[in-house]
Amino acid sequence: LRFSDNTTRLVVGGLRLQHELLAGGVVAAPDAAMAVAESAAGDAAVESAAESAQETGGVLFDRAACLEFATGRIAAVLGPRWAEIDAYPARVRLPDEPYMFVDRILSLEGEPLSMTCGRIVTEHDVRADHWYLDHGCIPTGLCIEAGQADLFLSAWLGADFHAQGAACYRLLDASVTFHGPLPRGGDTIHFDIHIDGFFRQGDTYLFRFRFDGSVDGRPVLSMRDGCAGFFTQAELDAGQGIVLTERDRAPQPGKLPADWAPPAAVARTSLDEAQCDALRAGDLVAAFGDDFTGLPLSRVATLPGGLMNLVHRVTDLDPRGGRYGIGLVRTEIDVHPGDWFLACHFVDDMVMPGTLMYECSLHALRIFLMRLGLLGEDGQVAYEPVPGVISRLRCRGQILETTRVSAYEVHVKEIGFGPEPYALADCLMYADGRRVVHMHDMSVRMTGTDRAAIEALWAGRRDAAPYRFQTREGILALADGDPSDALGPRLAPFDRERFIARLPRPPYSFLDRVASVSLPPLEMAQGLTAVAAWDVPDADACFTTESGGRHVPFAVLQEAALQACGWCSAYMGSALGSDVDLHFRNLGGKATLHRAVEPGCGTLRTHVRCTDVSASAGMILQHYAFTVRDADGVVYDGTTYFGFFSAAALADQVGVAGAALSGGDGEAFELPGTAAFPRGRWRMLHDVEALDSRGGAHGLGYVRAGIDVDPEAWFFRAHFKGDAVWPGSLGLEAIIQALEVAAADAFGVGEGDAFVATAPGVPHEWQYRGQVLPTARRVTVEAHVTAVDHEARVLTADAQLAADGKVIYVAKAFSVQVSCAQPVGA
Repeated sequence: LRFSDNTTRLVVGGLRLQHELLAGGVVAAPDAAMAVAESAAGDAAVESAAESAQETGGVLFDRAACLEFATGRIAAVLGPRWAEIDAYPARVRLPDEPYMFVDRILSLEGEPLSMTCGRIVTEHDVRADHWYLDHGCIPTGLCIEAGQADLFLSAWLGADFHAQGAACYRLLDASVTFHGPLPRGGDTIHFDIHIDGFFRQGDTYLFRFRFDGSVDGRPVLSMRDGCAGFFTQAELDAGQGIVLTERDRAPQPGKLPADWAPPAAVARTSLDEAQCDALRAGDLVAAFGDDFTGLPLSRVATLPGGLMNLVHRVTDLDPRGGRYGIGLVRTEIDVHPGDWFLACHFVDDMVMPGTLMYECSLHALRIFLMRLGLLGEDGQVAYEPVPGVISRLRCRGQILETTRVSAYEVHVKEIGFGPEPYALADCLMYADGRRVVHMHDMSVRMTGTDRAAIEALWAGRRDAAPYRFQTREGILALADGDPSDALGPRLAPFDRERFIARLPRPPYSFLDRVASVSLPPLEMAQGLTAVAAWDVPDADACFTTESGGRHVPFAVLQEAALQACGWCSAYMGSALGSDVDLHFRNLGGKATLHRAVEPGCGTLRTHVRCTDVSASAGMILQHYAFTVRDADGVVYDGTTYFGFFSAAALADQVGVAGAALSGGDGEAFELPGTAAFPRGRWRMLHDVEALDSRGGAHGLGYVRAGIDVDPEAWFFRAHFKGDAVWPGSLGLEAIIQALEVAAADAFGVGEGDAFVATAPGVPHEWQYRGQVLPTARRVTVEAHVTAVDHEARVLTADAQLAADGKVIYVAKAFSVQVSCAQPVGA
């Protein structure tokens, strides 16, 4: 539509010009007419802007005009001679908001449309409330980006008339040197930008440029050896990316102080998304482990969030890795169509800014330094480039909306003190595994601290006992004692007078302590993170001896995760948010088991993050993301959500809407009693009502089984004090036990075989819309098999659980694997 509108305007304008020429009896030679028009249009644009500048105190083009250049019509800014460019499918533009950093253009020099040389002077205001501020500074990459008006200047000099909408601007090379501190909030950066000339390589136009940035006359940065060009889609597609030479790959010795010893010992490691989120929230223990407990920091200076959340995962952090042998860190960020940094850069040619990729690399290097223990107090420390270091950038590819993952590989080459901690590194940037950018001598320093301050920080690390609410005693107080013993006098009314939602009691308690928590207690807030620990007992635990398998049962592993979330709910003082007594219920979730866990495996740590909190109509809803890890990595992860409900609301539950048991046919028999099947307290089913290997909704199998409810069952006493309810995890365990019957029928179960549930790597979902109380008479489960993998011996099914005929649980893609006699490792 824009193209059609612009074309129509051009045709009308051309006809009007022809009529004017004919009416005046003037017939000019085409080339001469074009030259006159170009000169007149350029002079008119400059004269108009100059007249405006006199009225606005020296501003040639204000921010509104620059935004029009970025997202609107170039003719509206530079004049009618540029009007035909508005009909092109793409043209040279400034970025759109929020990445447009030209607040005003003060002067513009050079013959318009000449494709020669020129100069433009611009300014950018670093507002004290700007979205990008990082510890009070404009980030390094964005400080470079603020000198972006070479784009405007190249359009003034006529680049679009040669690109003809078929070639797009791309940066190729640049060398950047910082001369002092980064600009702070309230500063204005003054940029003096030069294009030194255009040249051609074949049919491709390129230009060389440079700029200097200053604040109040103080030099801040210089960019030299800048080279950019205009490339067709075919040329961009044919690019080979960054090609490394043997010299680029050859190992080199890194540089460290002679007495270097990182404050925190670190082995090769990685960080998942939850740990990266914890790091942004300032929770060092959740991010890096117990070694960071007790540091005397009120709030650590860490990574920014919001639009500057530029690290989703750390896939590798090796203190002895990399080309220089003193450090390697690899990070990733997921890219989605419509991401803000694509939509704004540029509106008709979406590509991730190279300067933002530079910032991603700097964040990776900062994570490496923090993991080494180089830390500082928020409000005192900032991350800035090292003055005098020339950082060289080569861009040979692009991050587009079709890219899935942008990755950053940082090779640390030097660490030291000068006197503040600093590091130099080389970085390779990737688009879906393809090298696209190479940065030499990227630098960062921690201003506001020095070696003595960091050594004093770690010397003052306290190994004090954790707060009572983090200990096993505090956890038991929340389960069976006085809540005020754990969380203080504000909860005293719930010791005797009022009901409060509880944690499970032994033997269904799978939470020993809380290693860390990011926010103060009794404040219900999104963003809280915690790390909970459970020491897995040896093989003589009842859930192992009676569950029939070699592994920690599914229900126990799930409870270890959910109880950590429940602790967070109690810690946030959720009960204080209502005058009505509220009951705590899990409502559903999605998760994946990655590895089976064996008894005696050590400690499981559950990293929990509260992702959302809302309250409405007397109910409270809380959403969590969790990751359960052992010493070897991630075991179980997913998301879940809980609700706080009044007794009246629970009584009105109508079950899962539209769900009903199907009543399939098949042979009835008692649940098998062989070694692979559960027995005693862990037997959640008694009899199989129907089993049909060719039945069910998909013709792949159907099983229905049930158990009469014993109001004296052990789990009613454990779950919860004053609020007896069948644990949802044990309801899911009943579904799994029914699937074990179907799996044994499908694959056979030999001596020494065991079931693994859920099958590793198979995502599953659950939903609860009711509860099984001691007053219920019978629990029935049914499952419709959706997939049978005979090679892996995995059976997957969708299932339902009903209490007295009312369906209250739905389980999707639950699976069971029959493992052979040797232990299952992955």
